[in-house]
Amino acid sequence: MNRIQINIPYEELLKRKKRWDTTMQFKQPDRVPVLQYIGSRYWLPLIGYENDFSPYFSDPKVMLEAQLYGQKWILENIRSDFHNIVVYPDFMWVEDVSAFGGETSFPKNDSPWVTRPHMLEKDDDLEKLKSCDVVHGGFHGKMIDYYRRMKDAAAGYLVVFSDGMEIAADDFVYPGGAGVIGIAALAGDLCSVEKFSMDLYDKPGWVKELLDIIVDKSIEWIEAVLALDNGKMAFCSDYYENIIHIGDDGTAQMSPDQFREFMVPAFSKLAGFITSRNCKVQAHNCGKADHLLKFWADDIGIDRYLGFSYQTDKEKLRDIMGGRIQLLGGINTAKLYEGTPEDVRRDCRKNLRVFQECSGYVMMDGHNIAPGTPVENINAMMEAAEEYGTYQ
Repeated sequence: MNRIQINIPYEELLKRKKRWDTTMQFKQPDRVPVLQYIGSRYWLPLIGYENDFSPYFSDPKVMLEAQLYGQKWILENIRSDFHNIVVYPDFMWVEDVSAFGGETSFPKNDSPWVTRPHMLEKDDDLEKLKSCDVVHGGFHGKMIDYYRRMKDAAAGYLVVFSDGMEIAADDFVYPGGAGVIGIAALAGDLCSVEKFSMDLYDKPGWVKELLDIIVDKSIEWIEAVLALDNGKMAFCSDYYENIIHIGDDGTAQMSPDQFREFMVPAFSKLAGFITSRNCKVQAHNCGKADHLLKFWADDIGIDRYLGFSYQTDKEKLRDIMGGRIQLLGGINTAKLYEGTPEDVRRDCRKNLRVFQECSGYVMMDGHNIAPGTPVENINAMMEAAEEYGTYQ
């Protein structure tokens, strides 16, 4: 039995969970919770994979063990309300495009990318998308296989906390793919962002057909993932239960008229399916997305807005979504990466002035901690929450 010692008490995770659960119920905890999205591209170099990520992607047992040690590093070094150890098949955001038949490339020590020219740049015939096996094809199929193999391999690992609590590692293994990277983001991965943007003007009927296919295939994939572990899943290195992510970074550059014409019908169909399965709908935007907020809230009816960008108008977001939609995000990732701890604390305080009295708010990066971001800057988020984010 491989024992992985985590040098914090398990009791601390239970305290964090209580604070988190209270906030998710739109009730007032002792202080605003703090969460950071620290993906594998950040911590892989810190646990021995600085020169070569390929073993991580090519062996489910290596992926399992690396994630366990990655979670250990986060729990021992990062101050936050992160409380779920989560292990899952992780191919860093190329899973969806691969399942549709798109080609990907894996640099030796960086995140994978979609290979150019993109699939629909070479041939824009949509018939091949209609016939693709999005559940078993590409990295989706590999994710299902890896989930089962990681679950089996986890029987050989035991996680031990400093207060003596011991938990079998297979309790922490979940299916990946709790949703899709985004309908428009996936269209951009298939077409190239440039082609997709031009096709909104040049081939609107073709774009609508493409989006219909993406939605129908995404529903097939979500159905399959929901069935793997009774709605328990992982996404963004965190645990989700009956929460489905619909994106979408591909929408922030759209005009309101374009979003209304192309995306509202597509997202409404996908969100309708998700709610029919008694699941919550989670959206996301990097970049300035002020013009999309009412669409998300009123037309599509999301339940959670994850990792909203620091560029978003905070007051407008609070006024449109505050108190009825869970809001996670807002902290400037550029300041986290290149600023000082005081810069981060100041930014956190500005966010707290807007959102502290807004029930359901979690202070989070907006979005995705960049590799090399100083630990002291990340931990400054918690310092600010403890100083300015408490409730009396």
